[in-house]
Amino acid sequence: MYQLQTNNNKSQISNRKLSILHIDSGFTLVELIVAVALASILILITSMIFKQASNAFSQSDARGEVYQNVRAAFDIIKGDISGATLNTRYELFKAFNDVSASSYSTIGAKEGSDIITLLSSTPNLEDKPVALITYYLKTDNILYKLENTGTNTLNSAISSFPNAGTTYNELGLNVKTLQFRYQDSDGTWEDIWESGTNTAYQYLPKAVEVKMTVSDTRNRYTGTSTNIISIP
Repeated sequence: MYQLQTNNNKSQISNRKLSILHIDSGFTLVELIVAVALASILILITSMIFKQASNAFSQSDARGEVYQNVRAAFDIIKGDISGATLNTRYELFKAFNDVSASSYSTIGAKEGSDIITLLSSTPNLEDKPVALITYYLKTDNILYKLENTGTNTLNSAISSFPNAGTTYNELGLNVKTLQFRYQDSDGTWEDIWESGTNTAYQYLPKAVEVKMTVSDTRNRYTGTSTNIISIP
């Protein structure tokens, strides 16, 4: 009787050990599948969040770059246009709308862009009180400022500009479009303007609207900015 009870106790202990071994032996197939699925979902969610954050940062960086480029260009253009003046013959403010590239092959103007040439008192130098200035967009999407501060600019004809004394300055990169409009004294806006005794406008416009479409260097973002510049 005692021997039988001892054998039973041993059998129960062995069963418990086997049960413990079975529990500690590892995950079941179902548990592994669930764990892998959960890990995959977490990885997918994490990658999506990272991608969205990366895209948001990239867009913000691109917008900031475009904003800085546009602001720098507008600051210079505003200074020149707000200082616009005419010569003694009421000339030297001329605008070209939707230009033909072939007509301006010497400066490489972009087809369909606008050009403005004006006499400006911006330099404000003792020996160079005025400058003859042209703004135009080249075929490689670079905004250029042509400037001649020679003493003969007061009587220079626009047809002779640019000439040997003209400097070429890159004002903005990745400029896709450039348009100007001109406000008349009655408040209407015109696409072209030419001041002179033999033209319809023997005076300066009240204001000039400058519109540019600019992209960042990696073409991640393209924005259009418009600025209206008053002429005193």
